[in-house]
Amino acid sequence: MKWFRKKERGDAAAQDHHLIENLIRLPHKIVRHHEVDGLAQIVLHELGHDSHFNLSRAIYLIDNPDFDCAKGVAGYCKNECEMHQKDVWQDPHSFADDMKDAEFHRRLESFLHTAALRRKDIDAHHPDEVRELGEKMGMKNPSFFSWPMRHGNHGILIFEEVQPNAARRRELLSDASAFLSLC
Repeated sequence: MKWFRKKERGDAAAQDHHLIENLIRLPHKIVRHHEVDGLAQIVLHELGHDSHFNLSRAIYLIDNPDFDCAKGVAGYCKNECEMHQKDVWQDPHSFADDMKDAEFHRRLESFLHTAALRRKDIDAHHPDEVRELGEKMGMKNPSFFSWPMRHGNHGILIFEEVQPNAARRRELLSDASAFLSLC
């Protein structure tokens, strides 16, 4: 029995090592493919997949207080992953076409809140209000991260996990969510 537990911990450590290796490579992929349409959607899909953070759904928004709006940028739904190739980086230029029928992403991409979340009815730092936005997008138990971006904007990642990630993985997701700002 001790061997089994040790093997389980070894598998988890190997998975974490694989995740960290992939996260280290991600900024280079973003910079290399900076001209690709839908790059934020590709990065969100990369973060959401089983081999990374195993999310069932996620949405990425940019809150722009200066223009008094919040805009949906990318949506990820695990059930829509069969629409694209296994490795999204093999042909990133075709990813947007592959995902044109992805209903969850299209719905999120058309999201435009006419008042910035920080100024009006949804406070990006108030967990209940951000979770409520996630629920409106069809998530059952949403969590979120928010981070400052250039030009006074704020990135917001609202997500639903398949099963709760360990604290260390959640911390990595918090840090990795800022990669979306590079897109």
